[in-house]
Amino acid sequence: MQKLDQILKRIKSKLVTKHTVSIFGVILSGISRFLPHPPNFTLVGAMTVYSGARIQGWKSFVYPIFMILVTDFILSRIHGFDWFYEGLPFVYCSLLINVLLGKIFLTNNNKFVSVFGVSLFASAQFFVLSNFSVWAFSTLYPKTPEGLLTCYIAAIPYFGGTLLGDLIYTSILFGILDRVALKVKANFTKSETKEELSV
Repeated sequence: MQKLDQILKRIKSKLVTKHTVSIFGVILSGISRFLPHPPNFTLVGAMTVYSGARIQGWKSFVYPIFMILVTDFILSRIHGFDWFYEGLPFVYCSLLINVLLGKIFLTNNNKFVSVFGVSLFASAQFFVLSNFSVWAFSTLYPKTPEGLLTCYIAAIPYFGGTLLGDLIYTSILFGILDRVALKVKANFTKSETKEELSV
């Protein structure tokens, strides 16, 4: 019975430090989409990278995508645009790639160089995939290599917001939330120790 209690406490400790703090980051990124911000300067890209790095298993993919689906739906009702559009799979695929990048390169790793590099690559691949979908499915550009190039050139001003947002917010998430998780873990461990001593 005592061993069972110890196992349950360890599981609870892991859930508190990893999942609770990480889920808080996901919720925070969802709220940020409703606040005034420069074009593309949101927590979404950074949050998907952070989810991949800090949430274990399939939940690292489900939590952020569910949050984005819900907030996309609400924003579409507020601003009157179509919730589902032809290029949507490209955008969501790009965000899932971000999760994968975080899972491969940043699990148990918050070195500045690593976070910076992954954030840079995440911004770049989102720019390429999302604007490819604009060229492929909209009538704004001719379906030629020149049209694709024009599309990418026209999107460069928006890439600045994506890049800056991803760099700043990944630094915040991996810098601040990781420290919060460590502090929560330390406090939880102290309370566990006190309980064991009082038994």
